[in-house]
Amino acid sequence: MNNYTAIIPVAGKGVRLLPYTAHCPKTMLNVAGKPIIAHILAQLEACGIKRVIFIVGYQKESLIEFIRTHYSHLEVEFVEQAEPKGLGHAIYLAKDFVKGPCFIVLGDTIIDGDLRPFVQLQKNAVGVKQVEDPRRFGVVELQDGKIVRFEEKPEHPKSNLALIGAYSFLDSAVLFDALEEVIKSGKTVKNEIQLTDALSVLLARGMPILPIEMKHWFDCGTVEILLQTNRILLGRMAKTDTVSKPGVKIIPPCFIDPSAQFENCVLGPYVSVAEGAVLKNCTLSDAIISQNTHLENKIGKNLIFDKYSH
Repeated sequence: MNNYTAIIPVAGKGVRLLPYTAHCPKTMLNVAGKPIIAHILAQLEACGIKRVIFIVGYQKESLIEFIRTHYSHLEVEFVEQAEPKGLGHAIYLAKDFVKGPCFIVLGDTIIDGDLRPFVQLQKNAVGVKQVEDPRRFGVVELQDGKIVRFEEKPEHPKSNLALIGAYSFLDSAVLFDALEEVIKSGKTVKNEIQLTDALSVLLARGMPILPIEMKHWFDCGTVEILLQTNRILLGRMAKTDTVSKPGVKIIPPCFIDPSAQFENCVLGPYVSVAEGAVLKNCTLSDAIISQNTHLENKIGKNLIFDKYSH
């Protein structure tokens, strides 16, 4: 165990994922057999983190219920972001609940790689990855391997190193002070308070911030990326032979929750079926079936189903 507190902003509406986010926050969408937030928490627990602050908002009830049901062993707080004022504002709302070091990870992003260096190196750090089009991201500029500049969605980027949504700070009070400076200045990007502006304040104060390059990250903000993430994560699971039983054929790689029920189905490859699902007369591949979804007479691929939208 370590003394880091994780801050996870999960207040967004996820409009690009409608209608699937009409009844739950996007961090509760299923991928490779469990909600996005469960993948994130598994990585944080692997880092030894036992205390988590969730910045909640839209459809917060389903997330709170899931966390309290499945993560009673963690120390958690839920802080509401009543208005969508940006990532910087969301993080700032945690200031009364965090002392000492903190680790920030976005609630709709599954990072591909080992997060333990963020807490083991005992340094202020940000996760980065080279991208083809950095204009869509917060961008890091390096000189001699050191970060010298942060910029949010620059029109003419000077670097192709994008921020991937993981940040660690040895003293959260210093971060919150920088965020407060940005808030008081009134500076916004598209009417949102940006975390990158607070990082720029810290750099200007002379605080070194280490770039940690990661393999990749899955920003699960669209149906296409959600399905792509499902394929990749399922493909990494232990391979098994094609499974057959009376009336049911499962072609790996798949994730089938033990509580799911089937009748006359062919599933796979790349099908994820969450807990409580019931399927009858279905032939599906490359598909996500979310919790407690009941499907009958469905045939297709590249599809997402939940109990409200099918």
